[in-house]
Amino acid sequence: MKLIVIQRFSEFKQVTALTLLSIVLLGFRMKITHHYSMLFLVWNLFLAFIPYVMLVRLRFRESVTNTNLIATFLIWLAFLPNAPYILTDLIHIRHAASNWLVYESLLILSFSATGLFLGFLSLRDMSVLLSEKGWLPHKKWVRIFEYSILFLCGYGVYLGRVLRWNTWDMIQHPQQLFLDMADLFIHAFSHAEAWLMIGSMSLFLIVTYTLFKNYNERIFHK
Repeated sequence: MKLIVIQRFSEFKQVTALTLLSIVLLGFRMKITHHYSMLFLVWNLFLAFIPYVMLVRLRFRESVTNTNLIATFLIWLAFLPNAPYILTDLIHIRHAASNWLVYESLLILSFSATGLFLGFLSLRDMSVLLSEKGWLPHKKWVRIFEYSILFLCGYGVYLGRVLRWNTWDMIQHPQQLFLDMADLFIHAFSHAEAWLMIGSMSLFLIVTYTLFKNYNERIFHK
C-alpha cells in the first residue's frame, strides 16, 4: 500500500500540472479575447477524468469483488474513449484567426495530452487489476487486452466525432447506436474512410501507449 501511495503522489503531481497548464492557457485566451467558445474543452476533460478516477478508487481498496470489478469495467469502458477523443478537437483550429493559430494549437494540445495521459493511466491500472485477479495470467494476454481496448477507443472516437454519438446514447438510444455500429462491419467496404480513421487512431494509441508504458515501467523499477 505504501508503494502505491508513493507512486500515486508522483502521478497526481503530473496530472495536476497538466490540468493546470490546460486551464491557465484557456483562462488567458478567454481573458484576452472575451470569447468562451473553447469552454467545451473543460467538459471533454472532465469526461476523460471519469475512467481515471474510477480506477484510482479501486486501486486504493484492499480487496475488490468480481462483481464490483465487472460493473466498474463496463462503465469504465463506456467512458474511456472520451480520453483520446480530445485529440480530435484539433479540428477546431481551422476556426482560429491567423494570429491565434499557434496559441490555440498549444491550448488544444495541452487538453489532448492531459486526456491521453489520464486514459493511459487508467488502462494501465485496469490491466494491473485484471492481472491481480488472475483474468490476465500472462503478459501476452495483457498486451492483447490493452491493444483491444485501444482499438475500441479508436472505434469509439469515430462514433463520437463523425457519427456524433456520445456515452449517454448507450442508455438513451441504444438501438440506433447498435445499428450504426453494426453497419460499419456489415458494409465495411463502403466505409473505407471510416476504417482508415479508426485504424489510424487505434495505431496511434497503441504506439503511444506502448511508449508510455515502457517508459513508466523503466522509471518505476529504477
